Amino acid sequence: MSEFFSKLFDTSDFPARWYCGNWSDAEGWLHILSDLGIWSSYTAIPLVLLYFARKRQDFPFTKLFWLFAAFILLCGCTHLIDAIIFWNPIYRVSGLVKLATAVVSWTTVIALIQIIPRAVHLPSLAATNDRLVREMAERAVAEADLWRMKARYEALLTGTRSVVWTADASGQFSVPQPSWERFTGQSWDQHQADGWLSAIHSADRDQVLEAWKQAVTERHLFRVQGRIWNTARQEFRCFIAEAVPVLDSAGTLIEWVGTISDVHEQRLAEEELKLAKLEAQHKQRELELIYDSAPVGMSLVDRDHRFIRINDYLARINGLPREAHLGKTAYDLFPELAPAIRPLFELAVMRAEAVLNCEVQGTTVAAAGERCWLVSFLPLANQEGEVWGVSCIVQDITERKRMEQALRKSEQQALQANLAKSEFLANMSHEIRTPMAAILGYADVLLGHLKDPDNRNCVIIMKRNGEHLLNLINDILDLSRIEAGKLDVSTEAVKLPQLIGDIQSLMRVRAEEKNLDFEVEFNSAVPETIQTDPTRLRQVLINLIGNAIKFTDSGSVRLCVRLIHTTDLATIEFAVRDTGIGMSPEQQLRLFKPFSQGDSSVTRAYGGSGLGLAISNRLVQMLDGSLDVDSTLGVGSTFYVRLPLGSVSGIQLVVPEMITLAVEGVSQTRKERHLTCRVLVVDDRRDVRHISQHFLENAGARVSTAEDGLQGINIALSARDNNEPFDVIVMDMQMPNVDGLQATAQLRSAGIEAPIIALTADAMKGDRERFINGGCDDYLSKPIDHVALVDLVGRYSQEITLDELRQTRLMRTQQLHDAISRKNTL
Repeated sequence: MSEFFSKLFDTSDFPARWYCGNWSDAEGWLHILSDLGIWSSYTAIPLVLLYFARKRQDFPFTKLFWLFAAFILLCGCTHLIDAIIFWNPIYRVSGLVKLATAVVSWTTVIALIQIIPRAVHLPSLAATNDRLVREMAERAVAEADLWRMKARYEALLTGTRSVVWTADASGQFSVPQPSWERFTGQSWDQHQADGWLSAIHSADRDQVLEAWKQAVTERHLFRVQGRIWNTARQEFRCFIAEAVPVLDSAGTLIEWVGTISDVHEQRLAEEELKLAKLEAQHKQRELELIYDSAPVGMSLVDRDHRFIRINDYLARINGLPREAHLGKTAYDLFPELAPAIRPLFELAVMRAEAVLNCEVQGTTVAAAGERCWLVSFLPLANQEGEVWGVSCIVQDITERKRMEQALRKSEQQALQANLAKSEFLANMSHEIRTPMAAILGYADVLLGHLKDPDNRNCVIIMKRNGEHLLNLINDILDLSRIEAGKLDVSTEAVKLPQLIGDIQSLMRVRAEEKNLDFEVEFNSAVPETIQTDPTRLRQVLINLIGNAIKFTDSGSVRLCVRLIHTTDLATIEFAVRDTGIGMSPEQQLRLFKPFSQGDSSVTRAYGGSGLGLAISNRLVQMLDGSLDVDSTLGVGSTFYVRLPLGSVSGIQLVVPEMITLAVEGVSQTRKERHLTCRVLVVDDRRDVRHISQHFLENAGARVSTAEDGLQGINIALSARDNNEPFDVIVMDMQMPNVDGLQATAQLRSAGIEAPIIALTADAMKGDRERFINGGCDDYLSKPIDHVALVDLVGRYSQEITLDELRQTRLMRTQQLHDAISRKNTL
């Protein structure tokens, strides 16, 4: 064997193949080139196989590739040696190579035998391709699902109001958290790792961190509450944080997924709810206390009229314990009350409306006699509007009803007494005014006949005292009419400068009698026209100025008028200032009481009934104004009358010159009217007939008289029948037998259309309307003002035609008819 390997490359023992046999060049080179070609291809094939085996480590049977490569490479080497042997006969090397090729070949065969069973089960190429196609489709679906999951996750992070976050297995932020950044305003540089703790309220950090560390260590559910900064609201908000660990199939912790929910509003709502519950409990306790201690009977009944609840007060009213009521109806306990209570209760249930303050009379166990109760039923409904119960309130008003009856009786007695007083005052007015008419009238007649100054002075004194007595009667009557509600105010357009000028002209004379200065001042521009009752305003101002003159011995009295503006409204103020005796605060407290002055010394020194200021105060109140006083004892007083005017926008304002008005007022005198008519005077008092006849005949009229209504009717009808009808009839209203109203009615029924003037001493509210509605055309009160009588007779006989009278009477009749219709409708 050693000899073989020693001669392995020895070629001396063998000839070259060119020299064995008869080789032609073509045949030799054919073998040589063929062997070289086979060798080169057999060398390339193993290289390709080895390259494939190296690149595809996942390909099965990799070792077989190496065997095939060795086998093919050795086969190629045998062909290369065959080509070399044509020149260099290395048969021994060729033998070794062939031996190696044989060994490798059988090794490959053995490997193939071992691999074939497994290779048989390998899929075919087509099957492999199909499988690859399916795997690619499944991979595409999986990628699409993965993309959707990623998009859903990103949408969740972006769109949710809660903070969704992830942390690594150690519990730290390892990737940016978009929702955390959006909520807290922290950037990734700020909240990465443990930086997120800075967004937690400092008072809550230790608690949150401790709970987080414990959850990470023990790998259990993380849940904690606290406050976190909210960058949008710029405040710390209450939150609940939760997180769960994410594990792989082997149970290894991969990461943490958590949320942070903003529960700030929920917490506030919970706090408010808690407070509301406490408040409700407090109110419920209060209601319970009120319910149990209420001074009225209270109960709650269901739709079937059964008592659900009742307080002690109602139980005492019914005379039964509370327990005896529960579950029963009032009809079971008090059958006699059922007819009165049942309809009210059913009305409250059916209509779902409260039935209030209904009186029920009857008896109960606790009531010895008949009692009266005031009951109310208040329905209680659910959200659907269905009544489920009724709250009942019961008040025992028996004593109140008795008091009301007593009060009504007292009121009737008071009304009767007041009516008797009013009738008494009316009768007294008539009885006093009638003789006063004669006294004052004949005083005027006597003055026309007397020439001696002493005699004239005596008559003037009599007349002045008679007028004073008449003023006193007027004051008492005015106060009585105000208290009885029989004094009206009638507003109309009044020229303010003219009204003040008339008052100045009248009161200046009184002031000059005491050597006092009396002035009128306008402290601002005032409306030229105001809406008020001129008669009552003149009465108030004249009374105040008259008092100022009476209580001022030296100095001056001044009337100041000004307009007071506010935002939208205006007030006219009249201030009466004097330099008189003044008043103390105690005296001012008694000032506006009837029949009262400052003190008795004032009454003795200055006289008076003490009614003027009381009447003025009442009149100003009726004009919706106010009367005030500012006074200092020994210095003087100022009385303020303020009347509301409303808005004065668009009303002309003026500043009057009162000196001119005063001169004009003094210079004016009343001219006597000349009469050319026939007049019938009807009065039961001879003195009144004669004085009226005297005044009218002096004015030129032809006068006839009658003693009562019946005689007046006969005279008027006789004159008409003789074609000498009277132009005017002056008719007293209060006469025996046939009074003035009856006589007027009979004259109108008989066709007498002549104007009738009512002459009466009655001066209460409604007197004028009563006489006008009774057929009279005008009204003249006693005592008779002879100038007013002549003027009134002259106006109806010379200025007003019969057609105008008919039209006026028709309008009055229609107005009376409408008023009666409205009253009947109401």
